[in-house]
Formats: sequence, structure tokens, C-alpha cells
Amino acid sequence: MQSIKAVFLGVLVVPVLAATELYSWHLFDVQTKINKSFEIILHSRIRTRDEFHQVQQLRTGAILLWHPKNMKLTPIFGYYYQPVKEKNIPWRDGHRVFAGLMRPFPLPERMVLNTRIAVERHMYDGVPGYMRYRTYVRLEIPKGKITPFVQNEWLAVKTGFHSVRNSGGIRFQLSPNTILETGYLYDIRRTVYGGDRSAIVTTFRYTIPER
Repeated sequence: MQSIKAVFLGVLVVPVLAATELYSWHLFDVQTKINKSFEIILHSRIRTRDEFHQVQQLRTGAILLWHPKNMKLTPIFGYYYQPVKEKNIPWRDGHRVFAGLMRPFPLPERMVLNTRIAVERHMYDGVPGYMRYRTYVRLEIPKGKITPFVQNEWLAVKTGFHSVRNSGGIRFQLSPNTILETGYLYDIRRTVYGGDRSAIVTTFRYTIPER
């Protein structure tokens, strides 16, 4: 348990000033069951850059989760509409479609290791589309209504390494159907994709109660 705490603290003390600039990512999700086999998440996100002075990307879309019988893996499918604005470039439309697999692994002391792999297709006006591949591992350490977490995500493209994202934070159970997460992320990126960056990340999720 002490080693887990050390990893958690290590992620949080990564120096913010080492990154090229500070971003913020604010996510808003509404999740509901369609039936016993399918759930849907209605998703939106606002991303800022330049120390919160510029809205850099807007995103909205949906994620479908399939829970097949007698199968521990959860296939996911999704689409985002994501207009983006880079420095000195006007807003341009963007789209993302993706598919992947998720699986949680229960651990001792009520901890959970969530894992995911996904393949994405990104398409933006005026530039060639591209594929991106990502893996995701997240360790959650429940403490009643407060759950600290650490996570690691690797991203790759056709030419190889794209970035690696290390982050940590705390999830608050505000009510039986509402959670709020806040955390810090450090993104190690190849220079061609903009170089390193850090981000303050928040997530608000509401799960519609079953009837």
C-alpha cells in the first residue's frame, strides 16, 4: 500500500513549469442504460490553452458501451464532433470516430485497475486525416466517498510514438448518481505535436437512475 501511495504522490509533484504551457480540460458526461446490454454516455468537453486565456477545442458526442453476456471485456464505440482552433489559425471543423475494449480488474483492499485500448480516426478540415492508437491504465483507491486515482496513457500514430500522459487526482461522490473529479495531467509529446504540456482536468458525470 505504501508503494501505491508513493506512485500517487510522484505523479502529482511533476513540476508544472517544465511544460510548454498550461491547459485545462473540462468534461461533462451524462450516462444512462439503454437496456441490459447497452449503455450510452453523452459527452462534451471544453479545452483551453495559454493559461486558460484561449478556448482551443470544443467537443461533443456519444460513447456506446456494450456488455455482452458471459464476457468480461466491454466493447466501446463512439463519435465526437470537435472543432479546434490553433494559434493564429481560424476555427476549423473536426470529427473523431473510435472503437475499443475496456476491462476492470478488481484488486485487494477494494482497489480497481481499469484498462482500455482504442483505435481512433481523426478528420479535420484542410488537413489529411490520421489514425491514432491508445492504451489506458487507471488505478482507483476508494476511500468512502473520496477516491484517489492515478492513470497512465500511451498514444501512437502511424509514424510511431505520439505522447504519454501521466495524471492523478481525486474523485468525489457528490450523490449516488453524481461524481466530480479533479486532477493534474502531464503530457509528454513529440516536438512535432507541440511539445510537453500540463493540464488541470475536471470531470462532472451524472448517471440517470434506472426505473
